[in-house]
Amino acid sequence: MPVFNDLSLEKKYLINEFDGDNVLLVEPIMKTELCVLILIHEDVETIIWKKLNDEIFDIIEELSEEKSEEYEILFEEDDDFEDFED
Repeated sequence: MPVFNDLSLEKKYLINEFDGDNVLLVEPIMKTELCVLILIHEDVETIIWKKLNDEIFDIIEELSEEKSEEYEILFEEDDDFEDFED
């Protein structure tokens, strides 16, 4: 069974952490000797520590660079708002 240590830093993955669980988009952002810091992309982004040997039910796929960029574009914040005067 795959474990969190199988995930590479700075890559995005679609996973089922548990059998019957919703598909999650996760991104490992830091590793220590025993743990990995995971960014979970949901309605609200969550950061959580997992042990390197914690099991993952299914790593569905690693997102390609192209798909990762597509995802980022979908959720970019628009910084081009005009200032309105009263």
